[in-house]
Amino acid sequence: MSEQPNNSEEPGKTEEPEAIEITESLSQQKKLAARKIGLIAAVIVVAAIAIGVWVVSYQIPHSEAESEFNAAVAGLNERNAELDDAIADLQELMGSEPGPLDPATLDAASAAIGEAQGARCDAPKMPSGTEEIHALADEVEGVGDYSAQIASLAEAQANLQNSIDQLKQVTNPTEQFVIERITGLPNISGVEAVTENNDPNGNLNKQGGYTATVYFSSDLVNQDEVWPSEGYTGIPALGTDAGGAVEVYATVEDAEERDAYLGAFDGGMLSTGSHTVVGTCVVRTSDYLMASQQKDIEAAVIESLTRLE
Repeated sequence: MSEQPNNSEEPGKTEEPEAIEITESLSQQKKLAARKIGLIAAVIVVAAIAIGVWVVSYQIPHSEAESEFNAAVAGLNERNAELDDAIADLQELMGSEPGPLDPATLDAASAAIGEAQGARCDAPKMPSGTEEIHALADEVEGVGDYSAQIASLAEAQANLQNSIDQLKQVTNPTEQFVIERITGLPNISGVEAVTENNDPNGNLNKQGGYTATVYFSSDLVNQDEVWPSEGYTGIPALGTDAGGAVEVYATVEDAEERDAYLGAFDGGMLSTGSHTVVGTCVVRTSDYLMASQQKDIEAAVIESLTRLE
């Protein structure tokens, strides 16, 4: 009995169903993969567009607003620093020794500092919202103009410095300085400093006494009515009666003590005329002068002694 032929080995026979199913599955998987890739790409595109819109619509304007705000605050801080420096310079001068000749310059300096401190604006904190940041930046730009306050501080400082220099000038000045400053003033006809040999009071360079005294005569006084001290010659022998004098002391305390001593005779028969303390000097005028004449000569002498050149 012969063998049956093997059909699987016959040529031209079609593929088995299992192979067909595998092929179709692979095709479907490729299609799904392609769809996933497309979806991912679409998501990426949408995300990119959203990020772009966020950057353009929010991030860039917000960053620009922050930069604008920071620049405004930096400008305000610079203006504040300039104002603070001007205040500190004036405060330092106010604490210097010796002080000013005119105490009113200290009051004016304090007032200028108070005004400047009251006008000072501190930089605000940055808000969160873009519009709020932008609006506050504009506001900060508009504050901190301290030009008027700085000018006032500078003026107060200049006046105070001048007054300090004036006090130094009339603090135990030399007799030569006094002679130069009062020679040639209106109604002062002669000037002479005392020496130990012609000092009618005998206080030159003694403890608590004057370090120099310059007497002057005035054409407003009838010199024939003035009697010299016995044994002395020259203008010092005539004392303050001839016109007046500038007595120079080493300290303010010595000058004020002398002024108080002279004040004890005011209005009496022993009155020697007007007297006032300027620095460590006592400016005196003759009792032979009328009150208005005393004031005029005194003012002229003080102005000349304290004039800065």
